[in-house]
Amino acid sequence: MELIELAEDRARFLLRDTTPSFANAIRRACLAEVPSLAIDEISIYDNTSVLFDEQLSLRLGLVPIKSDDLGLFTVPEECDCGGAGCPACRIGMTLTAEGPCTVHSGDLRFADPGVAVAFEKIPIAILGEGEKLMLEGTVTLNRGMLHAKWQAGTHCGYKNLPEIRVSDECEGCGRCVEVCPREVLVIGEGKEKGKVEVTDPVRCSLCRLCVKECEVGAIKIVPLEDVFVMKIDTDGSMPAKDLVAGAAAEIKRRASLLSEQLSELT
Repeated sequence: MELIELAEDRARFLLRDTTPSFANAIRRACLAEVPSLAIDEISIYDNTSVLFDEQLSLRLGLVPIKSDDLGLFTVPEECDCGGAGCPACRIGMTLTAEGPCTVHSGDLRFADPGVAVAFEKIPIAILGEGEKLMLEGTVTLNRGMLHAKWQAGTHCGYKNLPEIRVSDECEGCGRCVEVCPREVLVIGEGKEKGKVEVTDPVRCSLCRLCVKECEVGAIKIVPLEDVFVMKIDTDGSMPAKDLVAGAAAEIKRRASLLSEQLSELT
């Protein structure tokens, strides 16, 4: 693994000496298998806004929620209480507002001080004069495979790392440099002055516009079959590095479970 970029909500890295199935497993685990927090159930006591209760519920369910320590919580079905409801698997939540105002995600209040919304300015509803909103609900930990509101990964994908080869037949006309949408190619200086050089193959999108534009066939792009560029973005409910680490842990957990089941059969 080779790190390319790491921010709070996104990560880019290279996976070498592996297979497409493993790269895809990381992608799928980031999207659907790493547990995250989300508003699960709500009870609406007063809603005189223009939004129907169902619309309000959908908006609240997709608000990203973060925790100081996600390890303190467990999926209700896997909890010691059997899903009956305890501080380890259910966190209380309330929302009270009266217009005129715009109700934002930051107006949500949680029973656990370590739980908060990832972004406080997500609009929930606009209340007019005299309109009210009063509800309570529960936040639970679960996986995106059950519902999209527990999907911590948003834009998760991969591609083969391209190897861009420029032969000695290059005449340095610069036409390939002009058509490259990501500025991967430049006209070289120094010893390679007048020849095309590759700046950053990771940025290449494999569009092959440069190959089509080169009349002498001096450029070839070959995807490396065992090297992948991974890009993982999150919804803000957890850091990107934790999401990737959680995906690897989930793959390991499921592989161990499969191994145990196969051992029992034999």
